[in-house]
Amino acid sequence: MTTGTDSKPTTPLKKERRQIWWVLFLFSIVAIAISGVSLAQRIGEYYKEVDHPLFAYIEVLSTDFTFAGHEVHVEEVIDDDSDPAIKVTYGEHTLLLDVVYPPKYQLPTLFDRQHEWFSMLFFADRANMTLDEFETRIANDEIRPRLAIVTRTPFGIEPIKEPRFDSIAQEQNMSSGEVHTDRFRYDFYEFDRDGTFSHEIKRFPESGKSLMRRRVNAELKGQPEPQRAEDEIQEYTWEYGAALKVTNRAPAITIEKQALLNAGWTLPVAASGFLMLVVSFFFAIAPARTQINTGT
Repeated sequence: MTTGTDSKPTTPLKKERRQIWWVLFLFSIVAIAISGVSLAQRIGEYYKEVDHPLFAYIEVLSTDFTFAGHEVHVEEVIDDDSDPAIKVTYGEHTLLLDVVYPPKYQLPTLFDRQHEWFSMLFFADRANMTLDEFETRIANDEIRPRLAIVTRTPFGIEPIKEPRFDSIAQEQNMSSGEVHTDRFRYDFYEFDRDGTFSHEIKRFPESGKSLMRRRVNAELKGQPEPQRAEDEIQEYTWEYGAALKVTNRAPAITIEKQALLNAGWTLPVAASGFLMLVVSFFFAIAPARTQINTGT
């Protein structure tokens, strides 16, 4: 009696089956092209209809300069309680800002040492202008830049979310404070051209996912739909861009002012087409299977 083992290729995938995968591959390319073009057009139409400013910012690096005919002086001081502070003098008016993050290193300038929570910015709206046009109009005094200070304080605002969706550490330290961006307090001090300050206090916007979770939870409980806090920083405002200058974490995405809300059918079709493209391509090029036969 003899035994042996041999192998031989099985019948290749039927030509018709492989052709079906190639047809699906080509169909997915067409679907991606059509939906992709439509998606781009819809996003373009969205931004054409939305009229909002586009602010440009220049961070101040000098502690002594003149703005709107008034002298500006910035210095680090010790206040009456022996705590570190930043004193800002603008004409005849003075701001005294408590240092939120004591400097870890003795860096060369005040703005380097206090950059985690404090920034002074020139800014102006440059919507519908190229950068060259904007700089030219600034140089010709056609656009008058504004000046402001923004400060960030963690745990500076009370939470508005239910405890289940706002897990606050018992010890409110700086590390945990960096996580809860919706509890950051932002103070905005604008230098008015009459030599005075305008002051606003706002909070960072709650993320879209967090707001959606709260709304779903409220719907399940039969409660009114939660709304955003009235003191949230609004996107496309100068305050939003200024707040980013002193925020270490990337901002959470909101859901109300996104161009993809105008996508309609184009986004799911483009995503499905890409998935079909990958699957059909690999099935179409898959090698023929082989079968191992044993004989005795």
